[in-house]
Amino acid sequence: MVFLPMVPPPRPPSGRALDLGRRLKAEVERFEQQYPGTSREDLRAAAGIAIGEESATVPVQRRVRAAALGLVVAVGGLGVMLKTAESAGGGPSGAAAPYLIIGMACIGAIVVAVVVRRARG
Repeated sequence: MVFLPMVPPPRPPSGRALDLGRRLKAEVERFEQQYPGTSREDLRAAAGIAIGEESATVPVQRRVRAAALGLVVAVGGLGVMLKTAESAGGGPSGAAAPYLIIGMACIGAIVVAVVVRRARG
């Protein structure tokens, strides 16, 4: 049986959201005139602080680095585990171990790609 996730279609923003968006845009433009060179990351962090979402203030690069570090640790741990199992006489044969590590690296790369995609919105 094949599982297909159902994703509801995006809802259009409400009138209130549109009005707030216009007001925020005007305020941001005024702020950028006062402080030229304001980065998008500063704006995202300010919006996160304003609505109380602490996760919005964590830079995207930090989340990506954390995911990449997790991937490296997971693949390294898998390699050590496979080598230990192989030297103990159990586990996959010497020919199968690299394919398992490559497979785990591919899965990890997909996880990193998903994290990056979600972080960028």
